[in-house]
Amino acid sequence: MKRKTTREYLIFCAFVLPLFLPFVVFFIIPAVSGIIYSFFNWNGISSNMNFIGFKNFRNLLQDKVYITSMQFSSRFAVLSVVIGNILSMLLALWVNTKIKSSNFIRAAFFMPMVICPVVKGFLWRFIYNQGFTVLYKFIPLPFLNTKILASGEAAFYGILVASLWGGIGYNMIIYLAGLASIDKTYYESADIDGANSLTKFFRITIPMLMPSITICLFTSTASSFGIYDMNQALTVGGPGNSTLSMVLDIYNTGFLQNRLGYGSAKSVVLLIIIMTITFLQVSVTRKREVEL
Repeated sequence: MKRKTTREYLIFCAFVLPLFLPFVVFFIIPAVSGIIYSFFNWNGISSNMNFIGFKNFRNLLQDKVYITSMQFSSRFAVLSVVIGNILSMLLALWVNTKIKSSNFIRAAFFMPMVICPVVKGFLWRFIYNQGFTVLYKFIPLPFLNTKILASGEAAFYGILVASLWGGIGYNMIIYLAGLASIDKTYYESADIDGANSLTKFFRITIPMLMPSITICLFTSTASSFGIYDMNQALTVGGPGNSTLSMVLDIYNTGFLQNRLGYGSAKSVVLLIIIMTITFLQVSVTRKREVEL
């Protein structure tokens, strides 16, 4: 076997290091530091760091605000992942058909992805607060005359709708790539056997899309639990912490209340939750890929 020369190693490092170093600096080091800080009582500024062991984690069980944020994030993640992936797949199936202006439709649904999340949040806040009021004058529907962001339950669905609008375009592109990779001979053979559209969808399309489904479920699960921008721009966690996400609660605890050690403990728990759920999800979907 030919050994790599020094020049080849230098070329390899020249391509890898510009990506690897930022990953270490901005992801690995902060993650390890957060795990270490979670065992200390520290305000993030003082040089005095008191080691308290697992006390921060025990306090989480009695923190009502944290439990509320966990309930919101869990509920939001389930609805966002399920509804978002269903809508993305349906849009991909629709756009993948031979319809006019398919390129325009793809661009229209993907366009929100290139907009800053904070801008999207302020845009939807304007729609909920001012836009609905104007629409109610022309279309007298009851929900248009309500303050969406003033009610906890309504604000939850307001954030959900805004997040779905901003994110389904990304998954739609992934599903479109998966649909393009499916060999058309499978559908031709199914037509010969007399299979209807529903049978072809569940027997051919869904199984062949499993790699794309794995990716979309993984990314949407992680992003749903990590929602922050939309909450901050729309409701700032209100009213009454009813739309407080786990990430927003971590930010408030660590940087507004100057309890960085306690905030780090919350972030460690969130990291464990995301890693556990995504690992189980990927394990299940990857098995479906192997069966193909």
